[in-house]
Amino acid sequence: MKLADYFDSIQRTAKTTLEGMAVTFSHLFREPITVQYPDRLDRPVSEMLPERYRGLLEVQMDICTGCKRCERACPIECIAIDLVKDPGGSKKQMMARFDIDMGKCMFCGLCVEACIAESTGAIRHTREFEGASTTLDGLVFRFIQTGDLVPLYKAPKDKSQIPVGDYGPHAREARERAMRDNPAVLEELRKAWAVTAGKAKKKKGGKKGPGGLAVPALTDQGKITRIAGAMTKVDKANVGALAKALEQLTAQTDCGACGYPTCIEYTTAMASGSDKDPSKCEPGGAEATADLGFALKVVGGTPLEDAAKGSPPVTT
Repeated sequence: MKLADYFDSIQRTAKTTLEGMAVTFSHLFREPITVQYPDRLDRPVSEMLPERYRGLLEVQMDICTGCKRCERACPIECIAIDLVKDPGGSKKQMMARFDIDMGKCMFCGLCVEACIAESTGAIRHTREFEGASTTLDGLVFRFIQTGDLVPLYKAPKDKSQIPVGDYGPHAREARERAMRDNPAVLEELRKAWAVTAGKAKKKKGGKKGPGGLAVPALTDQGKITRIAGAMTKVDKANVGALAKALEQLTAQTDCGACGYPTCIEYTTAMASGSDKDPSKCEPGGAEATADLGFALKVVGGTPLEDAAKGSPPVTT
């Protein structure tokens, strides 16, 4: 290499380095742009997002035809629609249920496309994104409240006459209702355990579980109930209730990675005590393992604050 080329390389290196550092130094004396969310924003984040942002789903029930195209289009079956006959005597059908499990939704938009192309566009993504909840039940949006019936909308031939409302309010209402009214999974688990323990006889200040073990009361702050052993001989109805509650803490994909054909069979094994390992749900990963382990400890009578600290797994 010639001497001139050598110094030319050094010059180019120094120049490009200084150009890059100039950008860095230009920010050194600027005011910080970090803001505290959501307290110090000029307007809500949802209003700053693009109009076609795929946020939480919503359904405008007054223009829903009940065609179930969205339910059929969903590849992971997170939409559930039930149709019933009008109890008033007419032969017309009415909707008794329209649920969307946002905890399972992968925001693919296939349901929206099916509804827009073949129906009224009643289901759509919104710019709402704040769906944090302490339980998975808080993400099940029920657009028809239990006991209510909604008549089917008869769509006009001219789609421009369909009264499509604003995007967002239906999703916000469903989210608030889900967080307020949906039963908490852990509370359901505690009730299932309480039913089991309530059938046993008292023994030494505690209760004798169906499996023959002395089970501490739910208010006992010092012990962890050996739930797997206590549930060994529980009648099928109570095992089923516990298994259904535990299933909500899995990924609910029925992938078979746990060694069972379906998620409910895996949770039934845990509820009956034949399988004590909460770490087999591979799609759910560490989150499902932690939730299942935490739930079993809470059901067993461990105080919530102790279970949250990561006490040892429940064993027999």
